[in-house]
Amino acid sequence: MAARPVSAEIYTTSHRILGRLNPGASGLFSFLNIPTRSFLEVEGAILSRMHQPNRMVARFPTIWLVKQEVVAVLVSSRVELGPSVLQQRGYVSRATHRLEVVLGGYELRGSVETAGKFNFSSLMFEGDSLFIPLYEAELTAILFANIKAQSPALLFNRRMVDAIGLLPRKDLYPESPEGD
Repeated sequence: MAARPVSAEIYTTSHRILGRLNPGASGLFSFLNIPTRSFLEVEGAILSRMHQPNRMVARFPTIWLVKQEVVAVLVSSRVELGPSVLQQRGYVSRATHRLEVVLGGYELRGSVETAGKFNFSSLMFEGDSLFIPLYEAELTAILFANIKAQSPALLFNRRMVDAIGLLPRKDLYPESPEGD
């Protein structure tokens, strides 16, 4: 059975690209983290500049992007990422942590899943995955405040990360309005 293409919103430091990726049966997470492939082929691509987000620069039947220059890839469903399994020995519970990530001219807010307590070092430096999943994510361009995007799931380039901060618990569990 052939896997269907995934519609994606791709951000680089200078452009936004809308198009379709063909990740195959393994899903987008595995596809983007293949170490032997250093580019992405985007079909039906629409290119726009960050400083002119409402103006289409060009439309291409196919455009190729260098993976290391991709900041984030947003998708419309968490399922489209495919499995992003943590490989650990024995029983390990998955914990969800709300983060703010600063990278490549953007700020991201969302949740990551880790094995137990949050460990910055293991998230950023262990393993060979270039892209890390972020769920219930919000993306904001730092220099262009009108560029905002929300997505149930995205993959961000961990080699472009400047800083990561855990969000306070009050952001995770907002207080209920008075009178409830």
